[in-house]
Amino acid sequence: MWKLAKMKKTLSPFGTFVVSVAFFLVASHLLLKYADGARSWLQQELAPVTAESQAIFQELLGKHYIITSASKLHFSSNPYYFTPFDAVYTWRKMTETTSYQACSRRSSSCVPFVVFDPFTNGAAGFELSAEMMQHGYSNGDVYYCIGGEPAIGAEAIKKVQFNHRQVTMLTFSTPSGHYMVFGLPETQLEKWRGRCS
Repeated sequence: MWKLAKMKKTLSPFGTFVVSVAFFLVASHLLLKYADGARSWLQQELAPVTAESQAIFQELLGKHYIITSASKLHFSSNPYYFTPFDAVYTWRKMTETTSYQACSRRSSSCVPFVVFDPFTNGAAGFELSAEMMQHGYSNGDVYYCIGGEPAIGAEAIKKVQFNHRQVTMLTFSTPSGHYMVFGLPETQLEKWRGRCS
């Protein structure tokens, strides 16, 4: 026993640095992957998500959704950023005119997810659709109320092929942009039909 204690050596300064960095990366990776509250708070502070988008994403995907560009996420039992640096870099790089997607926190391959494409010309397109619907020209569109936000979208819920499986797809617009929702059950999508009261 005494020989073992005598043989034990301390790490060199470089070895200590390497172990510290590895510990930091593993700990931050686990926190970012599993600590939903911390990740959501950091994401809301850094990503330019409007209050409207936040309400819609929470209604569609749950409280702790993940904002991303598709190429940055990794998947196992749920989507995650490999390091906090990937997450912070992605969120800081986004602007108010950036298209992005939000994934459900417990989805195996980012399904269900929502793609958001902001309008560059303001709410003119949404207002035109609303005015046409008031005059009886619906063009297959109906009103939706998602997360308390008014929307106009397709009445027909489509089925599309995604990652070798068939998923639902609903498109709708709000005053700030265009949304596409993939992979939610059709009955759930239909419950949001109607005007906001």
